[in-house]
Amino acid sequence: MKNFNMKIQKHFKEMCNKGKLFRVELSGQQIWDLYLKSFDNDPIFRSPESTEHNCNHCKNFIRRYGNIVAVTDDYKIITLFDVESDEEFDSVVKALSKAIQNSKITEVFFETFEELNGLPYEKCSKSNLVFQLGIDKNVKQYTKEEAEKYGVVKSDDIITFNHLHLFVDKIFVDASGKSVEAIMGEYRDAKNVFQRAMETISLDTFELVKDLINQGSLLDGATHLFKIEQIVPLKKEYDTLSAKQKDNWCWVKSNKLPFAKFKNELIGVLCTELSEGEELNKACQSWNKRVDPVNYMKTTAPITKKQIEEAKSFVEENGYVESFDRRFASIDDIKVSEILHSNVGKGEIKSVSIFDGVKSTSTRHKRNEFDGVEEVSIDKFMKDILPTCTNIELFLKNIHDSNMVSLTTANVAESKPIFKWDNNYSWTFNGNLAGKSQIKEAVKSEGGKIDGVLRFSIVWNEDGKDILDFDAHAIEPNRTQINYSSDYRKDRGNRRTSMSGQLDVDMINPSKLGVENIVWDNLSKMKEGAYGFFIRNFNGGSNKGFKAEIEFNGETYYYEYNKPVIGRTDVRVAEVTLKDGEFSIKHLIPESAVSSKEIYGLETNTFHKVKLLCLSPNHWGNNNTGNKHYLFMLDGCKSPASIRSFHNENLIPELAAHRKVIEVLGATNTIESTDKQLSGLGFNATVKDEVIVKLSGTHKRTLKIKF
Repeated sequence: MKNFNMKIQKHFKEMCNKGKLFRVELSGQQIWDLYLKSFDNDPIFRSPESTEHNCNHCKNFIRRYGNIVAVTDDYKIITLFDVESDEEFDSVVKALSKAIQNSKITEVFFETFEELNGLPYEKCSKSNLVFQLGIDKNVKQYTKEEAEKYGVVKSDDIITFNHLHLFVDKIFVDASGKSVEAIMGEYRDAKNVFQRAMETISLDTFELVKDLINQGSLLDGATHLFKIEQIVPLKKEYDTLSAKQKDNWCWVKSNKLPFAKFKNELIGVLCTELSEGEELNKACQSWNKRVDPVNYMKTTAPITKKQIEEAKSFVEENGYVESFDRRFASIDDIKVSEILHSNVGKGEIKSVSIFDGVKSTSTRHKRNEFDGVEEVSIDKFMKDILPTCTNIELFLKNIHDSNMVSLTTANVAESKPIFKWDNNYSWTFNGNLAGKSQIKEAVKSEGGKIDGVLRFSIVWNEDGKDILDFDAHAIEPNRTQINYSSDYRKDRGNRRTSMSGQLDVDMINPSKLGVENIVWDNLSKMKEGAYGFFIRNFNGGSNKGFKAEIEFNGETYYYEYNKPVIGRTDVRVAEVTLKDGEFSIKHLIPESAVSSKEIYGLETNTFHKVKLLCLSPNHWGNNNTGNKHYLFMLDGCKSPASIRSFHNENLIPELAAHRKVIEVLGATNTIESTDKQLSGLGFNATVKDEVIVKLSGTHKRTLKIKF
């Protein structure tokens, strides 16, 4: 027995090195019965009811540990008894090994410290690196009465009996204090859920969901991408296995796998729905609602491989491939003869002017310097003033970063037009937008009100690295506070009846652009006095500052706080006073226009030479499609990053039919920034705005152009 146990012990150590042990459905009692039955020679010992191998200690060991198995690299079962043995145990190990290998894994093997400590094995503590399973040996001295009774032992004989026992590493001993049933249930549930995922979710579904995440069709999908990327190779391996291998494989792979219960997780539910035939758009919409009921629509529409192939075929078959190969447009691309057009009034004007003049000075100016400047409408400027100019300089403000725009065109000049107009030129605003974007646009996109009589808005986390909780606060003249904890938060279901103020956008630790908005929508309900505005860093997280706007009477005051708000501190922004129905403002931090910064390589609060002034390409020549933009292309202006080369809303209907695929193409197939480009300021004819210009020509003057 001692030699046999040593072989078992050595083999068990090799099994433990696999890192995972299991139990088969063959019970310990069945294995014990087969153990005794399989001996070729098992002589009687002491009495007819007892044979030489019928030992209570070995019986207890086999009943408790005989069905322990490991799994090979090709997912076959390894038993305790897969050893080379001498003649005494040869028939036994063959019988036991065969029976156990033909059995099915039903549980993960482990011991609990509480049970081991209560069994009559060697004493143990939680600091043990190795634990003993079973009793190694015992010593027996027979009495005269026993010798006479059994007839096979002599009186006073002292005999050492060796028994089956093992030593197991502490990784197989649970010291958490949980019950055996609870632990077994966790492993069993993980395996069953994992196997159901492997059986019911197709590889195509996993690949589809991966594509949906990369396309931006799943809100916060990137958080779950790792799990999809990890489970795809597992699914591929599972599909290559035999039925018996699959079951063993699932026990091995699910054991301590962090996402064994993938199928029950949010991402697993989506995969299951798609595998069960749920319509793609409906499944994605359900996902987005579960992730964020407020923002579930703010994703890219999902696309399938079939849709991609159909779009690709259409583009290739209809000669649009070269049209989508795009770059920045340069001054050399612009042919004045192509973009002359008739405009308002009775005369004809050029909508393009190329100016050759001296460069502007770097003198910085303040906002109030231009309060008394003559104002003209953009229509009057284009018709009566522009034709007489030989040089234009434009005053660039900090708030113009959302007006920055670049012209793009196709690499192949004669490629087939893809837009709703008859040329292949397009434009992209800062932030890869088709039109102007401001803080108020961010507020609007979050469902906030932007057309009140008084508005205080803040944004932060533009680069996705300041994930913290900034809070917008307002204090009314009666000292009522409007903030995240007040009764005047929109999501609390309350609506102001006294002074009409409300916090209608409140964001906490956003992973995207953070936005908060406080607005008053009824002047008659507002109490006269001072309204204070401040920003609080609620959780004290690290940050790079914030941007804020205060708007009233059609005037917007813009603030950039480009330094960290340290700890849980407040930054007082401004105080607005309502008196006799009129608003006035006191700035508590500098208004952004006072300090300069660099936008698209140009310094703000100074004049810059206008290299080209034109309408947007959708209004060149005889075109008159969509909103008109006035583009002031500035000397030395350069987009700091790659940009979108086109926007879906501008495409011809034939291409718009494949909009989902082409939207992804536009977002991923960007144009790298170059020195040779036309960039500057763009103004939408339908959006209220203004710009200061200095003109040279018949005479010099400074004007404020109103859009």
